[in-house]
Amino acid sequence: MKSALVLTTALIAGITALGCGENPTSPTTLQTPFQGQFGGTWSGSTLLTGVSGGECVGADLRASAASSLDQGTISVAQTASNVTAIVRSSTTGLSCRYDGSAAFTSFALSAVSCDNAEVFFQCSNGSSRVLNLVGSTMTATQTGNTANGFVTSTYNVSLIDASGDIRPVAGLTLQHTFTALRR
Repeated sequence: MKSALVLTTALIAGITALGCGENPTSPTTLQTPFQGQFGGTWSGSTLLTGVSGGECVGADLRASAASSLDQGTISVAQTASNVTAIVRSSTTGLSCRYDGSAAFTSFALSAVSCDNAEVFFQCSNGSSRVLNLVGSTMTATQTGNTANGFVTSTYNVSLIDASGDIRPVAGLTLQHTFTALRR
């Protein structure tokens, strides 16, 4: 009886030890199933859907909002939940770098830098304005190989007076929707 108890205890201990051993076929990455995979190149278009403020720039953009389709690419690098994206406009040639984080089917990013944060704009009334990017955010939800989202950008609008000095005249906020497909 005593030997049967010892044998049973040894057998249970042996099975337990086997269960705690290393499994060479198990995944080695720390990828969580609750984190989306956004890395790669995406292409698509943005459409201006909202304009707030902006003096003559805002008035002109509001008047042309329905036809303001912009084509571009988003190159996304992802490490765990950290996401970095380079957004390039094929229409304007401008590009910005965004950093942020990813969740299961979405990501949220903020602009870190742009290759040309100063944009010159000729208003329809003949006035020239300078737009300086203050900040921009991008949020998206992914379904399969399609991402849909929003980009909100804020600018300071200034004029260059007769003496060449730059004077602020307004703030401008632009809201875009976008759809992008993974290439």
